[in-house]
Amino acid sequence: MIATPSFADFDATLTQLHAKLQAREAHALYLGALASTNVRLGPQRLLDRIFGEQPVFGDSLEAANAALQIVFGYWNTLVAERDRGSVRLAPTQLPELPTKQDLRAFAKHRHDELLWFVRGIDAGGDDPIEFGPEGQKLLERIAEGGGFLHAYVELLDRDNEVDSRQLHQTRALMLKMDATIEQTIADLMTISDQVRLQAVETFVAHAGQPTDDGAQIARPLKVGRNASCPCGSGKTYKKCCGGPSTVQ
Repeated sequence: MIATPSFADFDATLTQLHAKLQAREAHALYLGALASTNVRLGPQRLLDRIFGEQPVFGDSLEAANAALQIVFGYWNTLVAERDRGSVRLAPTQLPELPTKQDLRAFAKHRHDELLWFVRGIDAGGDDPIEFGPEGQKLLERIAEGGGFLHAYVELLDRDNEVDSRQLHQTRALMLKMDATIEQTIADLMTISDQVRLQAVETFVAHAGQPTDDGAQIARPLKVGRNASCPCGSGKTYKKCCGGPSTVQ
């Protein structure tokens, strides 16, 4: 078992299993789900989006288990990277001296990835208001970035006369935008972490108390300190909601 599979491992597995999504799209879907405020959203709830409604994970139980370990393990890879302060889109090479086709492919990939990122958030059923005013601004910036990339693809399709200087300037612009988008996603994840933590704390604080309709809020099950945190962060309970009330 690979505890933290690489992007190459993830890509090879999705290709082998004839997934509906390319690895870069599934990577973005995972990032969006990690940015969701839904405390129960995890990779198991994204399988139908990646593989379709009737996935085939192999010819044997052993093969299926190996494939799912990569698919679920890659989620843990992204969680571990986020915890180290690194939030990245899927690796995409942009040559030092790009052609117009290189730039178009890069912009198209990133545009499509942002669409899947938003779908990852949607998988949690989030309403933008749940992110608060600052989070809503970040969502707007991500949408604006996607709109810019779409417009740039159309511009490159129309403009047939682009010299090397313009291509070099465009490359620098694309890389700068890439870094900005990744930072925006990281900032949104920080906000969603805070929202999830507050939701868990509120639930625990009101457990057992009657609601307006006379029902009682269920008491949470006792969670072992080394068990996965129920908030869906991918970390153990003692390093997340069971630890100090801080968001890393």
